[in-house]
Amino acid sequence: MKHILVVDDNKTNLAVAKSELSKNYQVTPVISGHQALQFLEKRKTDLILLDINMPEMDGRETMRCIRERKEWASIPIIFLTADSSPETEAQCLSDGADDFIAKPFVPQVMQSRVGRILELAELRSNLEMKLAEKTKQVEQITLNAIMAIANTIEAKDRYTRGHSNRVARYCVEIATRLGMSEEEIKALNFMALLHDIGKIGVPDEILNKPMPLDDDDFEIVKMHPAIGSEILKDLTSMPNMHIGALCHHERYDGKGYPSGLKGEEIPIEARMIAIADSYDAMSSNRAYREALPREQVLDELRKGRGTQFDPSVLDVFLDMLDKNFFD
Repeated sequence: MKHILVVDDNKTNLAVAKSELSKNYQVTPVISGHQALQFLEKRKTDLILLDINMPEMDGRETMRCIRERKEWASIPIIFLTADSSPETEAQCLSDGADDFIAKPFVPQVMQSRVGRILELAELRSNLEMKLAEKTKQVEQITLNAIMAIANTIEAKDRYTRGHSNRVARYCVEIATRLGMSEEEIKALNFMALLHDIGKIGVPDEILNKPMPLDDDDFEIVKMHPAIGSEILKDLTSMPNMHIGALCHHERYDGKGYPSGLKGEEIPIEARMIAIADSYDAMSSNRAYREALPREQVLDELRKGRGTQFDPSVLDVFLDMLDKNFFD
């Protein structure tokens, strides 16, 4: 059975509302906005009938307190008012109420409006659930597509298989420790998986060259951030997805490429990817060299603190390595 919280400082109004609504709903009457908030701390309600004019905390202030709490924000609120003028009705709706009921109560009107608002709330809840399910499905399809693209990129270079997955895993852990939100971490994961997508435009013979690159080859490789950015920048479903591809070779001291960004001009996501990318590159076999020893990798990371890498982000990553988080 649906539950209704009735808030009114007039005990007669409370008694009338409870008597009428109890035929179809569970009803809890309270005499102030403070009591309403205390009730909501203890249990959930499906709808609130809220008197506008009350001492200490009026209906509008009470509603503001309710709407500010994420867990209460979607509860439908119907204002109770002795003023049935069109101006008052417009003001009630403008304030954020779902409807209003004029006092003294007309039983049929009250039942009709309460029933309609509860029905609309249930429809909205069902739609939100279906939308959430569809969103999860779309996200999974998107992730599968991203993984397919990432695997295609890495198939061009037999020495970098799994690189993007590892970089993404490192970045997600760094971001978690930095307190980023779930949505920010999800976007970062996608960015990291696709940070090297621009290598599609780099010839295989350069990617797999069994010796250090000469200047001409390196100039071609340096084009991959811009290529990747062009590929990703128009993904309207994932805005800013191009940031990781474009900026992961920028340096904290401004000596990176392609734009020479410096310090916090470089997006935080790219600063994380830069560290994870460098670590994995040094820790993995490449066409022109074997993986570097762990101590040498750590030494190179420390040398880059404040020059190549963001010091605060690097410190988090080094702490993770010191605790053998990825072993």
